[in-house]
Amino acid sequence: MPVLRAASRTADVTGSGSQGCHNDLMHTLLLMRHAQAAPMAATDHDRPLTAYGRRQAHEMGLQLAGRKIDLAMVSSARRTQQTFEELAVDCRVETMRVLYGCTVPTMRQRISESLDDEVNTLLVVAHSPAIPQLAAQLSADPTDSRGQSMLCHYPPATLTEIAVDGPWREITDEFATSTSLRGVWEPPM
Repeated sequence: MPVLRAASRTADVTGSGSQGCHNDLMHTLLLMRHAQAAPMAATDHDRPLTAYGRRQAHEMGLQLAGRKIDLAMVSSARRTQQTFEELAVDCRVETMRVLYGCTVPTMRQRISESLDDEVNTLLVVAHSPAIPQLAAQLSADPTDSRGQSMLCHYPPATLTEIAVDGPWREITDEFATSTSLRGVWEPPM
């Protein structure tokens, strides 16, 4: 079973305490780095998962079993596509080339532009450094160094769950939406 590394750190990035709440618009954002990939292929985009990576992704799929995920946004890279396949999640999927090698601002923009508030739970399967950087930004109080640990330790197939209190469109502004960390799960070694 996946290992729970951290949970229940709260960050009110609005700085306004409970006044910043949008209780009627609570969403869940699941951020996942692809599982272990082969070190080489014809191109980086074509790198497949290793057998171990397939097992990692399958184990993380067990963590998601029974969850209602409305949409998955998955990088077009082979390893992220294979990671998503191994998760065995039943939901609508958007394959996005822009998620391959993108920056955090680009990822925030794609999330905010692609979603309406009918999507309650979003899964994003993409790459480091954008996934751990976004996870750290959304899960840590700017005055708390605990979120920074994700920048140093976010192994392949790690999954972070973030509560987003507000509309998806506000995710582009790192100070507009209140977020809280629900958990970080790492695959077994």
